[in-house]
Amino acid sequence: MPDKPFQNYPDLTALSSAGIRLLIFDLDGTLLDSMGVWNDVDIEFLGRYGYEVTPEYTETVKRSTMENAAKYTQVKYRIPLTWQQIMETWESMVYDFYMSGVRLKDGAKDYLYEAKRLGFYLSVTTALSGKNAHAALNSTGIRDLFDCVITLEDLGGKVDKGSPDIFLRASRYISATGNEITPDKAIVFDDVSRAIDGAKAGGFLTCAVYDNIGCGGPDRWESFAAGCDYSVFRF
Repeated sequence: MPDKPFQNYPDLTALSSAGIRLLIFDLDGTLLDSMGVWNDVDIEFLGRYGYEVTPEYTETVKRSTMENAAKYTQVKYRIPLTWQQIMETWESMVYDFYMSGVRLKDGAKDYLYEAKRLGFYLSVTTALSGKNAHAALNSTGIRDLFDCVITLEDLGGKVDKGSPDIFLRASRYISATGNEITPDKAIVFDDVSRAIDGAKAGGFLTCAVYDNIGCGGPDRWESFAAGCDYSVFRF
């Protein structure tokens, strides 16, 4: 862990003064201290079939929908299950965690409450299944803070977060309420570089969020953070 980690903190008062109106948050590794559970699931699941988790595997599945990750896993390791059965197994392994064991990152709840108080619109955009996303939001007590929750499932599982589609869906949802939000007035908070690339492609401002797994840990943090408009090492 770096002694003096780089951080270009997105101060909410300054953002409001600059005309930013929408904050778009990932869940796993961004608001939730949860990336470890997926690593544990991967280790246990692949271990059943005699395989070890590799960095390449982790990088691929963490940016995919669960459906695409299951299909990838089935083909890559020749798992003797259908991709639907792989998904069901994963879901059963993690649902209880999101229902009762998941925690918010330190300071995240206070940041969200302050953003809401200052009048920002808040959105979730996540690769989690809708079932797990809502379980996590409800169990951590933050669901009512968000104006919309959008998962890759809502986009039909045809794209991952390397595409701007999920972020554009969030801004369009808010705009449809009569409060037009253009991408340059919205910030995407994420701990995965591919998602940040997707947000940039859509014209959004970006904020890197530190996570030991998501962003690659302390060795990669500064380069990841420097490529974004803002960065949060700790909320």
